Amino acid sequence: MARKILDRANIYNNPFQDIHRQEDRIAMEREKVAIIGAGVIGGAIACAISDDFQVTATRRKIERLSPLAERGINITSDNDKAVTEAEVIIISVKPYQVIPLLKNLSHGLKDKLVISFAASINLDLMQRVIPDSRVVRAMTNIAVQVKEGYTVYSCGKNVTDSDKNVITKIFGDMGEYEEVDEQHLDVLTAMAGSSPAYLYTVVEAMIYGALQVGLPRDLALRAAAWSVIGASHLLLSSGKHPAELRDMVVTPGGVTIDAIYALEDGKVRTAFMKAIRDASLKAQRLARDACDEAERQLGREN
Repeated sequence: MARKILDRANIYNNPFQDIHRQEDRIAMEREKVAIIGAGVIGGAIACAISDDFQVTATRRKIERLSPLAERGINITSDNDKAVTEAEVIIISVKPYQVIPLLKNLSHGLKDKLVISFAASINLDLMQRVIPDSRVVRAMTNIAVQVKEGYTVYSCGKNVTDSDKNVITKIFGDMGEYEEVDEQHLDVLTAMAGSSPAYLYTVVEAMIYGALQVGLPRDLALRAAAWSVIGASHLLLSSGKHPAELRDMVVTPGGVTIDAIYALEDGKVRTAFMKAIRDASLKAQRLARDACDEAERQLGREN
């Protein structure tokens, strides 16, 4: 189950503050986590979890990791060394890189918890390469940068209850999290992983509309962004259907109904439905292609 956003009291007084709920803390020593491929998402994960874990981040161009080093995070370009010294390994690379990477690091990954944020590559393929590891497949989004990501994940058959405690601690540091059936992860890549881009498009359009009628840009941005935050909070905490909450705002002859009419006339609802559908279908197609390529890589190595 996802952690309930309602339980996180006062979070929306400042969405950029670090949230450290005492009940989320697990009595354990700071475990060593290696993040292999600390790009945008990997780097954000490193920052999000660095208060509770000893983090080492790797990247081939190590100079790009200097912002992480400034935050006290260990950096290196040596994947083997990072994996050998860590207890938990997070993989954050392109799908086509996953199988060769796991193959090269397999000795150091033995008997360890491996969490992959690489899109498309399924648990079965990874487990075949590293059969002695406990594997988790996950997907998150860019809001991890402010510890407000939504992370969905599936566990491999070897994952233990102790591992799950560590997993939820890591994902809890990143924001909200929910365990799901693996079959949903490709669609969730398009839905949860990509959705910040859709929402930024909506917020940008709202800002431009406000600029047309003379509202200052910074005020328009805050009005749009805080409205999205507040509306999302109410939706999750109320348990009501979005249409029910929308109708609470729409009054006869009021301002909102004219806006709703314009949105419906512009087929915004249809556009969003098509966007989610098209992105989901592409994510599924890319997943099939990535898995086919992974199978070929395994075949060549055998």
